[in-house]
Amino acid sequence: MGTKLPLPPWLEHAGLVKKKMKDRGFKMADRVQACESCGEYAEETWSLKGGGQGMGGRDVCACMNCGRARSWKGQGAMRAVEDPFDLMGFLGITGTG
Repeated sequence: MGTKLPLPPWLEHAGLVKKKMKDRGFKMADRVQACESCGEYAEETWSLKGGGQGMGGRDVCACMNCGRARSWKGQGAMRAVEDPFDLMGFLGITGTG
């Protein structure tokens, strides 16, 4: 029997990532896209609408194959981009089982 290699955290916890995103109020915003880094059709975009009074929300784009993640916060000219974005840290998911 061969040795089972550990999976990267974003693959090991893919179901948990989706659950925590939904728990935080994020909704899938688009179809799965091709990732610019790995080329696989595994990049998901999630959106969170702002809480009113002109406040923007947050968009998160994450590849479920290679783990690349980016985030956009705010709206209009004040929209801030975080690239790379620590999605696992944002969701409070540790890399160990």
